[in-house]
Amino acid sequence: MFACVQILFKVLNMNDVVMKILLIITDYGSFNNFLSELAVKLVNTNNEVHVICSSDKVINFSDKYSYTNLGIKFHYIDFPRSFNLFKQILISKRINKKINEIDPYLINIHFTTGIFTTVLWKKPKYITIGTFHGVGYPTIKAKLRRTIFKLVEKFCFKRLDQIFLLNQSDYNIVKQIHPHKTFIYNSSGVGYDIKKFDPLIIPEETKEDLSHHLQIKHNDFVLVFTGRFTAIKGFNTVIKTVISLVNELRYNNIKLLIIGGEDPIYTTGLSTEETKFYKNSSFIKNIGFTPDVNLYLSISDLFVFPSEKEGMPVCIMEALAMGVPVITSNSRGCNDLIENNFNGILLSEKPSVDELSAAILKLYHNRFLLKKLSVNAQLRRTDYSRDKYVSDQIGIYQNSLKVVGI
Repeated sequence: MFACVQILFKVLNMNDVVMKILLIITDYGSFNNFLSELAVKLVNTNNEVHVICSSDKVINFSDKYSYTNLGIKFHYIDFPRSFNLFKQILISKRINKKINEIDPYLINIHFTTGIFTTVLWKKPKYITIGTFHGVGYPTIKAKLRRTIFKLVEKFCFKRLDQIFLLNQSDYNIVKQIHPHKTFIYNSSGVGYDIKKFDPLIIPEETKEDLSHHLQIKHNDFVLVFTGRFTAIKGFNTVIKTVISLVNELRYNNIKLLIIGGEDPIYTTGLSTEETKFYKNSSFIKNIGFTPDVNLYLSISDLFVFPSEKEGMPVCIMEALAMGVPVITSNSRGCNDLIENNFNGILLSEKPSVDELSAAILKLYHNRFLLKKLSVNAQLRRTDYSRDKYVSDQIGIYQNSLKVVGI
């Protein structure tokens, strides 16, 4: 039951509502990447938007919009990146104090870590929606770690008024536990920027200049990986596969673009020698974090992303929208987007270097199939639009407020 009777006195009828929405997400970089369009749309339609996050930029590139000029109000609180219970409680108290100062109509928290830290001390007295970008415990193999995650996530479920999931697998699991407050987005997760990720808007001259700058030749076969350089994202498998392809199998015209960066609390899964290779090899171009992912996709033949688990991977949507076929693992989130031999290739749940290498070479040698997958990749590009997510999310907020009489 929503503990927010006080909201009833803020407005007299629905037509007069100006929503005061509080978005909570672990770091500024993730807000900028995933929620900026939602926040901007809300303020541009005369709603008040507050954001609680840390000032960190795990996804580190420049701001998409001038947020403070638009009137979006930020409140910086450092979220712990560990399960130190004492630290979690202290931060949770700070967050709840800030929530009460803001006095929102509704709160939307993103990521398990953001949700747990927020609701640990107590459930906020306002409508509280939790958006899980991937439920952890169903995919964890280690028994103790799985048990801990299960306790944490089920605790979060209980303290939320509404639970939103990005993929069908998570929805099916959580729906069995809380059937009346579990939902899945009508959009494909948070979607992608359909206007930006359009191969037709990038001039050939731009692509030629970029290829020249990266020393990519016309006969090179270009692979691309986007994401954090962590083992859980399959980064180590990608690097080891390229080492095998160029050093052992002698495919000297294969190049790899890696877009993103290392995460200090997660391992890359690479040895010292493998790390030296990815940082120094002429076969690998380390782009770093960039807002221009669309440009690099425009000169790529194949997107490789053997991630162990995802919520609903935006990077795959962006690749498909640019007509770049995807090789990925048959894991949650990834298999929501990729149909084997239609718009990409699905590998096993945790693919080996040999398996990834074979899939790459299959398309390297069969350009007719590669072209077919490329054409099919763009067939659903409008389904993945972030505009759909924004409209869906605003509708959810409005309906949630209607439930309590606003």
